[in-house]
Amino acid sequence: MDGFVQVGRILRSRAGTFVVIGWLLFVVSIPICLSVVVVTAIDLTYFAASPQIPFDKYDNDASWIFLASVAFAAVASSIALALEFRATASALVVAIWGVAVAGIPVARSFVKPGPEYFERHAGQETFWVPWKYVATSPGVPLEKMPKEVGFSADLCLSNLLGRGDVGCGFIQSVHVLPSENSDADPDLKSWREYRSQMSRGLDRDGYQSFDLSFARPSGRTLVHHYFARLNLNGQLTRLVVCHVNSERFCITHALVGNYWLGYQAGSAEGDEVLDGKLAALIESWRRK
Repeated sequence: MDGFVQVGRILRSRAGTFVVIGWLLFVVSIPICLSVVVVTAIDLTYFAASPQIPFDKYDNDASWIFLASVAFAAVASSIALALEFRATASALVVAIWGVAVAGIPVARSFVKPGPEYFERHAGQETFWVPWKYVATSPGVPLEKMPKEVGFSADLCLSNLLGRGDVGCGFIQSVHVLPSENSDADPDLKSWREYRSQMSRGLDRDGYQSFDLSFARPSGRTLVHHYFARLNLNGQLTRLVVCHVNSERFCITHALVGNYWLGYQAGSAEGDEVLDGKLAALIESWRRK
């Protein structure tokens, strides 16, 4: 009993000190919490598939809750002190800070990391795609990504590294499409449907070239350039499509095994060596 009385005396006698400390700690907490919010917001935006995301979500939310709690402690204790509720003023600072400092880490210990691999499908095959290669868009949750026939993977074509890997800066999307679903790709479908309307150009680098012209409502003619490689049976094995009058902005489609690989690259950038490396990487994800 004497212990409670003694504590009560300390709370009343040191009320002003507790309130000042509450305000100082609140001020110090502002840049710390905002820094956590900024860092976690970046991760949530650009690393949506990372196993760390559940922790980032928790830290982001917890930072706002913590900041609101200690702000309440500072304001409420000041009001209590002004009304001469000195013990209450001190108790508010001690209790709220104690619960916040102890409770938030304890609650975080129950958070589980996200998956390291995501299941994707191409035809009848199942692939376990590592999170660093899972296709995401900035600020778009994975569950809201558009549905695809086949699946897409994000990586650096220069070294086949994934998001977050050292040395991977410019990330591009590679689409994996079963050969039997080729019409799901607009370029491959356009080749099949409009080839008879294309005008033949000069062959180069093993490609046959074709142009497809479209008359726009404005009266301007839009030309798509097609560069195709065919096998001995006349079947398409590689198609590079440039939708504007520049070969810097092209999509390469390569038939590798039973799949079409599609990625942004012109005829001088994409080649069979790159296709083979991509195919080997994707094959490593296939669930045997």
